[in-house]
Amino acid sequence: MSVSLPRASRIAILGTSLVQQNHIGDIQSLATSARGWMSWAEVLSHGRLSCPVHHDPSVLSGWEPSNRPGISRFFRGLNFGVSGQKAIEIERRLPLLLQSDFDLILVDAGTNDMMVETRQTIADTRARIASALLAAGKTVILLPILARGVGKWPAGGAERAKAHWINRQGIEFAASHANCHVFDWNAAWVDPENEFGEPHDGYSDDGTHFAVTGAFAIGQQLAAYLETIVPRATDRIVPRDDRFDPINNPTGNLASELSARTQADKTEQNHRLGGQLIHPGTGVWIEAICDVDVPAHNGVLGLSLRLKDTAEDGLQTTALAPFRGPDGTLFPFPATDWRGALRTPPLKLRQGKTPPELYLDVILKPGSAPLEVTLNRIDIRPVSSPVRA
Repeated sequence: MSVSLPRASRIAILGTSLVQQNHIGDIQSLATSARGWMSWAEVLSHGRLSCPVHHDPSVLSGWEPSNRPGISRFFRGLNFGVSGQKAIEIERRLPLLLQSDFDLILVDAGTNDMMVETRQTIADTRARIASALLAAGKTVILLPILARGVGKWPAGGAERAKAHWINRQGIEFAASHANCHVFDWNAAWVDPENEFGEPHDGYSDDGTHFAVTGAFAIGQQLAAYLETIVPRATDRIVPRDDRFDPINNPTGNLASELSARTQADKTEQNHRLGGQLIHPGTGVWIEAICDVDVPAHNGVLGLSLRLKDTAEDGLQTTALAPFRGPDGTLFPFPATDWRGALRTPPLKLRQGKTPPELYLDVILKPGSAPLEVTLNRIDIRPVSSPVRA
């Protein structure tokens, strides 16, 4: 089998809730989530990496979150995560998954099997999933079983021992198969000083899933890791004269202002970006991306780029939607400085003539110091339809 460089712009992710939660949607919206490790990898790669999704409220049999019949994920695309699934259920979804266009896929499977299946069964199913993807010509990156807190897996319990054995089998499988690799997300997740291999404090909201800071740590590591696997892209440029023209440049920028500096000093603020936007026409798909430079600040609870279709039944899509727990509590962003690119999922403009709107939404802890954010290369433009014929 030949070894080729996969496209950085079409990275697929497969697995459980640990994968699905990179994106969240409902009947009127779709967002990449701040608790998503792939979401942060996209941001911190300055938009070079992309796991594209689009809004879709349909229900797919076998793809219902937590096996609840009739429930939609509200998106389609290259996020193939479904919460609550065991490895055998993930394996059953491969035929439909392989109808999609991608070169590289990260695979999470087995975490929901740990208390009910043997270590050998889990390892064998993971190997079958990887083998099927490799046989289809895909580059496969195996994700180890993610460590959990002792509230989920008892200290010194069988689950922890099984996870270490299964993860070693994954390393050996990758070593013996071309185009197969391992990305150890536990390296960024597990506190090396913790006796029982638990995640760092604050990295998880429940001992199993990601909080924002845990997703940031893994996304940062993944963005660096993928630099060795996918080709280096040229820096993104936004020429000032690359403006939308329905005749000569129908994919040009809809924004009139390409940079901004905003200061947030209230608990919640919405900053309008891009100047006076242009409406490119009903039925056109559009997306927004901009570079962002965020200083170190210990009071950020949300920092999102939001693209809104102003039609009466219009959708809105968001990059890095804040993460709220079941009781509505917002989980903090990392207190360190960071920079990258925020890209919204695409949306299809509904009937209407009022131009779409772009916002930077900022949420701060009460009593926090002001936050100044710099934005550059604001780019809102028509894109090809992501829906397969």
